[in-house]
Amino acid sequence: MTGQSREVRFNAQQAILIDITLFFPQILSEAVTEADANFSRSVTEPCSNFVFYYYVSLVVYSVVSNLRGKKPTGIPWISSTADYVIGPF
Repeated sequence: MTGQSREVRFNAQQAILIDITLFFPQILSEAVTEADANFSRSVTEPCSNFVFYYYVSLVVYSVVSNLRGKKPTGIPWISSTADYVIGPF
């Protein structure tokens, strides 16, 4: 993937990191579900909605930033990690 421009590599790395961060709420939800089924439904439904809205907002932010010609560096932790991983070149 080194033949691609820096912006394409940044966006690809950022998409990978966003997908990785979606695993953590799923793992937590499964742990809560196994512990107590009644508690889990009242907690996991609002949390699932939050994760969905968060994911959609990240995607919309990234698409709008790219359409404006700006690098989407406003996502905490994910943008800085993606920038670090692809390096200065």
